Amino acid sequence: MTIRDLTSDKAITGTLSSGERGRTYRLAVSRLAPEELQAIRAALDTRIAGSRIETSSWIPGADWRGTAYQPIYERAAMANPELAALMFGLFVWEAFERHPDDWYTDRFSMGGDEDRFRVYFKPGR
Repeated sequence: MTIRDLTSDKAITGTLSSGERGRTYRLAVSRLAPEELQAIRAALDTRIAGSRIETSSWIPGADWRGTAYQPIYERAAMANPELAALMFGLFVWEAFERHPDDWYTDRFSMGGDEDRFRVYFKPGR
């Protein structure tokens, strides 16, 4: 549905289709096999089903081996951990865009710019 900025309540559009993030997303998709993309999307859909709040950087855990997310690191990001984290975040964004409900998002920090993370919130009760 729609991803909205938590502070302004404005819909955020074009993230995956334009600019540097759009190029990075398209690169990730182009480097993955269709079955890998399907597995990543299914894992994320399962994770957020019924959820009211998710922190994107906490979803995959520290070790991606043996998960649907392993091909992001190995194939899409070519073993570059920073690029893999960015690409994973874009797949998370895509999952929330595909979700039938609206979501709010913002970036938070535990004390510094280097540990900023994105959180998604489902509005309502």
